[in-house]
Amino acid sequence: MIRIALIAVFVAGGPWLSGLLAQETQAPPAPIVVAQFLGFSESQATRFGQLLQTLQAAIAPLEQQMVARQQRIEKLLNTDPPDPTAVGTLLVEIHALQKQAERAIQNYHDGFTALLNMEQQEKTRAVTQAGQLFPAIRAFAEVRLIEPPH
Repeated sequence: MIRIALIAVFVAGGPWLSGLLAQETQAPPAPIVVAQFLGFSESQATRFGQLLQTLQAAIAPLEQQMVARQQRIEKLLNTDPPDPTAVGTLLVEIHALQKQAERAIQNYHDGFTALLNMEQQEKTRAVTQAGQLFPAIRAFAEVRLIEPPH
């Protein structure tokens, strides 16, 4: 009887219900997966969101500046003859921007680690260790020793 009722609801719901089911099968955003996996409290989830926003706000302009400088390098290299001093200056500037990005990422990591309790730190270490297996998993799948990850 329950099965018939579910079929009736599915048929009556039509496109709306199938759309809802499709949404449920999509993976949630990465920050939500992290927060759920680690079992964050509401305050931890809020702080994690703030840390992520701070990182994104710091990194986005640095990436834009690096792209702009890389484009300028491309233009300079396409001139005849290229100006080595100008190219070198831009490379040094890109390197400095990369260092700033690295510091922003390190601050983000430090802030993230500081909000974790011991159990959450253990889970994070386990994920980090599992991540080191990705090249081997990809290789094993490539030579058909295991099924590729889905």
